Amino acid sequence: MKHKQFGFTLIEVALFLAVTGALFVAIIIGTQNAIWQQKYNDSVQNFADFLRNVYAEVSNPQGLGMGRTDKAIYGKLITFGQEYNLNGGTVTGDKKDQEFFVYDVVGDAEVTATGSVKELLSKINASLVVEEKQDNGIIKVDYAGFVESYSPTWGALIENTENELFKGAILVVRHPRSGVVNTLVRKSPMRVNEIMKNSTTDYTMMKNLLKNALDSEDPNLGFFVEQVDFCLNPYGAGIDSGLKRDIRLISNARNASGVEIIDLVSDNSKNACAK
Repeated sequence: MKHKQFGFTLIEVALFLAVTGALFVAIIIGTQNAIWQQKYNDSVQNFADFLRNVYAEVSNPQGLGMGRTDKAIYGKLITFGQEYNLNGGTVTGDKKDQEFFVYDVVGDAEVTATGSVKELLSKINASLVVEEKQDNGIIKVDYAGFVESYSPTWGALIENTENELFKGAILVVRHPRSGVVNTLVRKSPMRVNEIMKNSTTDYTMMKNLLKNALDSEDPNLGFFVEQVDFCLNPYGAGIDSGLKRDIRLISNARNASGVEIIDLVSDNSKNACAK
């Protein structure tokens, strides 16, 4: 009489373990990819919100305080690619150290001249400082307001369309007479924090920094109206950098709606950051 055997053979057990292991790995990888993708999406949205918030603050400026009536805040200057951080230390150049800075732009409160936004800002002595002060023989600069800083979230990098770290400056300002918001772009970094790094700051250099840029006709040193495409590279999110999203600042944006997140489409015809 033959006895019927129960259970699994070694081959069946091995096949079961292999299939189960493969499914487990696929679930883990899929979950990790979803987390990375969500981090990257958060980085994109966070940077776009940062830019939009600048426009909101320019449209609703805060007063200088301290009873000042001779100066007014006209907008914000965003600088990219500075060599010094807020504490005066040198930026190492490491990709993870990317940091941007936002400064208040101030000028004379009384506006009698006419002209373009660049001309008027120059005429009303637009600057990042209010005045120079003497404190026990030490020169100190009275800044218009608090300097803000921003770093991309989740290790992302803000690049240009040439796959290089974005360097330059964005000037978001109200026209001193009409109040219309204007956006001006500079293609090279500004030396703001380099000048700010010591308490004995060269006030004249700081005072004229913005004015010289406004007056310049040099395509790299002056401010001009043009579109900007910020390419967000998921450097620290574990995603192929070929997925770069384009956060576009339209030419002479007037408000927060001028900041656009370009959708990824099949032909990427609208994405200036696509390889």
